[in-house]
Amino acid sequence: SRCTNSWLAAMALAVRGPSVGQSMDSRMDPKHMRLHLTAPRDEESELVRLAATRGPEGVMTVLRFKHDFAWFVLLGLRAIEVCLSPRPTGVAQVDLTDPVEFSQRMLEMEMIDEIFCLLRKFEKTPQIQARGLAILELLVMDDAEWRDEVARKGGVKIISRIADQGRDYPQMMAQVMTVMAYLAAEDYIEVMLGMHDGLEIISYCMYAYPSDSELMTRTSLALLNMTACESHAEEFLDKGAIPVLVKVMKEHQEDLNMGIIQCGVVTHLGVHPDACQVLVDEGWLEIVRDYMRLDTKNAVLQIACLKSLACFSTNPEWYLMLEELEVPELVGEAMINHSNDAGVQKYGHLFLGHYSTCSIL
Repeated sequence: SRCTNSWLAAMALAVRGPSVGQSMDSRMDPKHMRLHLTAPRDEESELVRLAATRGPEGVMTVLRFKHDFAWFVLLGLRAIEVCLSPRPTGVAQVDLTDPVEFSQRMLEMEMIDEIFCLLRKFEKTPQIQARGLAILELLVMDDAEWRDEVARKGGVKIISRIADQGRDYPQMMAQVMTVMAYLAAEDYIEVMLGMHDGLEIISYCMYAYPSDSELMTRTSLALLNMTACESHAEEFLDKGAIPVLVKVMKEHQEDLNMGIIQCGVVTHLGVHPDACQVLVDEGWLEIVRDYMRLDTKNAVLQIACLKSLACFSTNPEWYLMLEELEVPELVGEAMINHSNDAGVQKYGHLFLGHYSTCSIL
């Protein structure tokens, strides 16, 4: 096609070396140096320029022409990723385009089918799997329509397979966790992820990489969305993964953002008394106290902590333990510091029992 031929001509010009008459000094000039064919920088990649100027149709035409070469597929997927990335990207042609329009054109031509075919074909090539995950992350981040499209075209099964094969690559697992977190925001996709061992993958990440703060933040976010379904919270308990979860909390006890997410996870798990008992036995009450002390002026953190404590304050034994840890004083302090915050007041009163009712009265 015309698109393919123009790209091949441009690539031939780009990689042509200096002429015979040039001196050795001129040959060492950076502007005369050859491009690295298999790993050019984004601003040097002809496929990036092609994707920016010809759109997803152009880059897919070229990928179909050279789909048997892993290095070429890698360049093509990177070109798609760059065109979907937030602006500025550092590539002039790309910065002139609209990533939302590029994404919409991909959706209209059902391009995800061909991307999934490439991921299946090169399932033993981690670099290509990572590029595919990066594209998925950009597509499903803020777009419910793309989440539906990915789930409808079998994306959940592919993500599960990538996770199974990429367990030795923490960076790839971080990408898997991020995509899972976004997809699980949709209730029916959360169920699909549960059917494809989503909780098993999350549990493995926490067990294998508890010290990796970036991976654990993304894993916690995925777990937060995966346990919104009560049956998934029960399944997580049955897997015996709560002690591992608490270990991760203790490992990153000074991380405020992770603390907010973990409090949300505990809120979901708290619907099961058995889960609450395991959390208490593993030291959750001390952890949430320390979370509340991290930043007493942060209303979001305080609300997250108060919500997670609500189910523990109704048990007399656990409430006495909270009193020994001076948690009620921290609750009162939070309600004073955030007297105008409806969330803090609501969950503070809930912790103190002001919303409880007597069945007799």
